[in-house]
Amino acid sequence: MHWTSYLTEEVRNRLYNCKTIKADLKELVDARWRSYKDTGKDKQGFVKEDALVAVMELLDCNSCYFDLERSEYDELCR
Repeated sequence: MHWTSYLTEEVRNRLYNCKTIKADLKELVDARWRSYKDTGKDKQGFVKEDALVAVMELLDCNSCYFDLERSEYDELCR
């Protein structure tokens, strides 16, 4: 199952249309992390921070960049 299938339709549509908003980050990271756990990547040493980095890299490739405070970054990794 592709990780975007864990997203709500609204967040998925914004992602697909390169219109992601900062409020979507938690759902995006949680979906990516869930897919990592479903495929056993967590047992290979991946952590939720890896999911956050993957999401941020994807958004960056889509010319969508968010400045995060350290506290926001840490919260998304929990």
